[in-house]
Amino acid sequence: MPIVTELAQDLKEALGEKIEEALEILEITDFDPKVAVAKMRDHVDTVLSDEDEQDEEELFELSLAMGALWGKAVVQAYGCSWKHIDFSDGVQGIYIVSPTAYYCCPPLYFLDSIISGDNEGLDGTNDNTVLLF
Repeated sequence: MPIVTELAQDLKEALGEKIEEALEILEITDFDPKVAVAKMRDHVDTVLSDEDEQDEEELFELSLAMGALWGKAVVQAYGCSWKHIDFSDGVQGIYIVSPTAYYCCPPLYFLDSIISGDNEGLDGTNDNTVLLF
């Protein structure tokens, strides 16, 4: 059975730093979830269309920042909350959890598969439907 706990203070601080990093990248000063997700989508599309070789570590850090900001948007728009979940099978991490606690999503890492191009849909193209939240 999963163990769900509040985020430790150091995780809250690290998450806040990633959110601030994303806000700076996207030049957002007044946070609105819909605006943030739209700007994020545009930025991710720009990154995906860049044909120059990109540093994998920089892309991973970008995906963490964008994932944190996407999570903030979902938390604010839908009343979700940040939690640490340990599934007791070696899988654990920071998740956003729905108000009913029936749904959870690990926003920090799912954008990595989109940005790295590993999120292939049924038609063979990069499936970015997760950004439609």
